[in-house]
Amino acid sequence: MENRNILSTAAQNAMASGVRRMFELAKKYPDAINLTLGEPGFTTPDHIIEAGVKSLLAGKTKYTPNAGIKPLRDAIAWKLKNENGIECDPDKNLIVTAGATQGLMLAIATLVDKGDEVIIQGPNWPDYKGQLDTVGAKTVYAMVSEENGFKMTADIIEPLITDKTKLIIINSPSNPTGGILDEQDLREIANLVKKYGIFIISDEPYEKLVYDGFKQKSLAAIDDGLDDYVITINSLSKTYAMTGFRVGYICANERIMQEMIKLQEFMIASIPEPMQMAAAEALYNGKKDVDEMVEYYDRNRRLIVEGLNRINGFSCHNPKGAFYVFPNITGFGMSSVETAEYILEKTHVVTAPGSAFGDGGEGYIRICYASKYEDIQEALRRMEEAFGRKTV
Repeated sequence: MENRNILSTAAQNAMASGVRRMFELAKKYPDAINLTLGEPGFTTPDHIIEAGVKSLLAGKTKYTPNAGIKPLRDAIAWKLKNENGIECDPDKNLIVTAGATQGLMLAIATLVDKGDEVIIQGPNWPDYKGQLDTVGAKTVYAMVSEENGFKMTADIIEPLITDKTKLIIINSPSNPTGGILDEQDLREIANLVKKYGIFIISDEPYEKLVYDGFKQKSLAAIDDGLDDYVITINSLSKTYAMTGFRVGYICANERIMQEMIKLQEFMIASIPEPMQMAAAEALYNGKKDVDEMVEYYDRNRRLIVEGLNRINGFSCHNPKGAFYVFPNITGFGMSSVETAEYILEKTHVVTAPGSAFGDGGEGYIRICYASKYEDIQEALRRMEEAFGRKTV
């Protein structure tokens, strides 16, 4: 009886976002240049917005099916087949979610029980750990490093597998590092999954944001024998600059999908139809928009990597994907939190401490280069002025 007024363990133990904390600290600097949040530097393309508005004006303001409306599921199935090489029946294998974030929570709640072990990359997007804590799972970190391009490969994963391992989560291109898994990496992970019979989530929201001629492949298309194990999760947020639309999706086998649809009712019930119609427009007709965004991000990537590597205290790996750099800041001789705060104080440039991204993040900061080219130029100018230029 005395426990009635105590909040849940999950709520009490949830970590506040280290990224959001820096965002709040920056508010006292009117001229701050914010390079923290993973937000595309573009407004959603007009034709996508217009599709949503058209749906609203047509009175499409009612509840929709738990799995999503048929036009969007058809569009997703078309996209997966033609762009990813994944056969995904729109009526049996797909569900529309509130972005990849809710999709991940739905998948984790469907697959994982309290006490199960789940292997994720370290460092990682912090919501993975928060969601796993919510269901009482044990997080196991597969530590990656600059030396191997921040790749979470099979040889790193396999020693961590125990009889309690229920799920592996991979993310390529990766947040926060921009690391990628190529076809051979994915093939070796596929072999590992089949060997041990473990579920695996392939979280793919940055799949199109790749550079230097690299093309990201989907794990589900690598091996025909993965149908019982692989869950593909994606989002339109980053690729099409639709973060506020909150539309994502999951492709999985029918057995898994039947259970997901039941849990979807308890989590969010359904996604608004206008947002879904906008998403369908993006999938069918958004290629030109994506190509233009990727070209812009690539220009920013080259600018920031070259710029940081000229400045005292920084050593910056050149990422092949996403829109983040994860520079090594051990040259400052401080923790990542202290360094991020020091950079903010001296230059009014807002970055995210690596420790905000879990195990393996210390010694780094994350910088998002999806913002304006001119803002990145100014941020680099301020940091070079404050910390000095390396001597050759």
